[in-house]
Formats: sequence, C-alpha cells, structure tokens
Amino acid sequence: MVTRAAVQMSMGRMVDRVHQCGAAASLARGTQGVLESRAPDLEPHVEMPILLTLAGVAVACLVCGVVLLTSYRRVGPGEALLIERGGGPTRVRFGSGLVLPMVQRGEVLDLSVRKVVVERRGKQGLSCRDGIRVDVRGTFLVKVEQKEEAVLRVAREVGCARANRQEEVQALLEERFACALANAASTFNFDELLADRSLFIDHVMMEVGDELLGFRLERMSLGRLEQTPLDQLDPTNVVDAQGILKLTERATRLALETSGQMRQQQKLEQRGMGQAPWEAPRREGELGEAELEREVERALAERARNN
Repeated sequence: MVTRAAVQMSMGRMVDRVHQCGAAASLARGTQGVLESRAPDLEPHVEMPILLTLAGVAVACLVCGVVLLTSYRRVGPGEALLIERGGGPTRVRFGSGLVLPMVQRGEVLDLSVRKVVVERRGKQGLSCRDGIRVDVRGTFLVKVEQKEEAVLRVAREVGCARANRQEEVQALLEERFACALANAASTFNFDELLADRSLFIDHVMMEVGDELLGFRLERMSLGRLEQTPLDQLDPTNVVDAQGILKLTERATRLALETSGQMRQQQKLEQRGMGQAPWEAPRREGELGEAELEREVERALAERARNN
C-alpha cells in the first residue's frame, strides 16, 4: 500500500512540473511575440540620433571647406600679402596665405619697379660750384625689396594703398631726389659736370642714401643736362649774377680766340696771294667796341646752342 501511494505522489509531482514547464514555455513564447511585434516601433527611435549626428558633421565639414576656400588668398611673384589681426603682429606672406574673414584683414603690396622723374629747368635749374645754372632731367627707378622688414616699413610709414599708386610714389620721393641732385651739382664746376656724367650720377646716388621710407633706389639715369639759357636767368639773384659773369667771361675769351684765329687765317691768305702786310686792312685797329660786343654776343649764343 505504501509503495503504491508513493508512486501516485511521484506521478502527481511530475504532472505538476510538466504543467509548470508548459506555462513557462507559453509565457516565453508570449514575451517573444510581444517583443517582435514592438521591434519595428523601436528601430526608428534608435537610428534618428545617429542620422542627426552624421548630418551635423557633414554640415560642419562643408562650412569649414567654404571658409577655407574663401580665406585662401594668392598673390603674384611681384607682390606681398600682409595679414593684420587686431592687437597682434602683422605677418607677411610671399605667394599665398590664409586670411580669416571677420578676424583678420589682408592687404596686397606691389613690389614692382616704379619710376620717379625729376626735372629742374630755368630758374629752378641746378647751380654748379662756379655759379653756372644747368637744366637737368633725372629718372630714378625704385622698388620695395622682397624682405619682410622692408615690406613692413613701407606698410607702416607709407601704407599699401599709397605705395601701390604711381603718382603717390612720385609725390613722396620727388623732393628727396631733387635735393640730392642739387647737393651733388653744387660740388661740380659746369665743365666737370659735362665731362663726367657717370661721376655725377654716383654722387647723386650717395646723396640719396637708404632713407627712402622703405624703398630702395635701383638705378638712376640722366636724360637732360645742359646750360640754362641766359634769358631765363635772374640778374638780381646773386647766384645767377655770378653765373652770368662767368658765362660772359667765357664768351669774351672764346670771341677773342675766334677773332685771333680769323686774323691769323687772313694773314696767311694774304701772304699766299702776294699782298704786302701793310696793304691789308689791319683788323686790330678796325675792331671797335661795338664790333667786339657783337662778337661776344654771337659767341655766347653759339655756346648756349652747343651746350
């Protein structure tokens, strides 16, 4: 009896366990079905932040690319790029550089050769050491060196906008070159000036020096160098009066030399024709004061044309 009751109890427990396992399996299947039915609703919520992040990164990269393209500036071989930032030092770039908008400011400086012409004529002509005034026309070629310190000095003392305009460079340097011409001419006599132009040019370039607001003098040439006409001189001016006296003395001496040569030539011609010397009119006695003055005037005019 006991054994049979034990068997029945064991079988009852097994049946209960089977029912419990079936209920658990049913619960698991139900949970899985619920999850599978809600999976499509969960996927969009998981992918949306990722898509937004990727879109933000793409937009940021695009903006950075546009900023870099618009900030990149390239200049030619004869130019310099100056990049200024408020409160910071100015940087110089030869070739290209980045200029950030709304943060930095970029300016271009022309480094090519510029021509400055200086002409002094008439009463503004240059006075030589002997008082003779000369008309002169000089051409000066200047440029900004392709060095950072030279570019920064021109930008600081002149400004890029003014330094890039030819008329502004002419106005800035003309008076400096005119003073150099005047100082150099005052160390030469008129004859010395005409005899050695290259020496005069060397003196002018030494007078110019290096103080040209950052510019450098490359070369100088003389296109005109001649005596100022007498009718443009001022006799009341001390320097001009001295020059007139010098020119008059030179013309008188030249007239006398020319007259002597003419007399000698006439004597030779008369001797060749067989005439006696006393039969020919003596030019020394016939030359009066008026004739000598005319000779002087003709010689002076001829000398002015030749010069």
